[in-house]
Amino acid sequence: MKLHATNIDIKLFIQKTVYLNSMHHLKFKLPVLVLLSFSLISSKCRSGKPAAETSITSKTTKTSPMDTTVVQKSEEDWRKVLTDEEYNVLREAGTERAYTGKYTDLKADGNYYCKGYGNLLFTSETKYLSGCGWPAFYDKAGNSAVETRVDNSYGMSRIEVVCKKCQSHLGHVFEDGPKDKTGLRYCINSISLDFKEDSSKVK
Repeated sequence: MKLHATNIDIKLFIQKTVYLNSMHHLKFKLPVLVLLSFSLISSKCRSGKPAAETSITSKTTKTSPMDTTVVQKSEEDWRKVLTDEEYNVLREAGTERAYTGKYTDLKADGNYYCKGYGNLLFTSETKYLSGCGWPAFYDKAGNSAVETRVDNSYGMSRIEVVCKKCQSHLGHVFEDGPKDKTGLRYCINSISLDFKEDSSKVK
């Protein structure tokens, strides 16, 4: 989400495509190569450097309720409580378009909760403007907030972030966050979150 394809990347990609075409006696026209090049850029912008799954532990002193309950709900039940857009992201691991989420640039003080369960996930104290197009946090709100798992979809190797209570998809985590903090960037879909402003800090 924050990586950029360089000219060298694009050239190597085109060279590899041309080579494979010659090996299989295929004839690709220039427009196809251009489209493939843009596809490379898109995949790089969506990937970033994935965080090592075993290294993701909370570095804050915040605590969450010691509730180990895991929500057991059928997909039919989920469809009853979520909109089509919410269901696509939370239950089908979809991704909202960059820079369209309502919390991407939000700077208000408060907490971010899971849209599906209401579990506390992140706080405004760890949110920062990463420029990636989605809300970014450098830490989670305690060890009861989220969990991670390997995601090899779309030909990429990433670390998926899900709600620890209901297993709903939230986004991904990468190792290109603030170096003076955790070094992590939790890249989260706005549509998977509910924000509650801290009334004590509202002016």
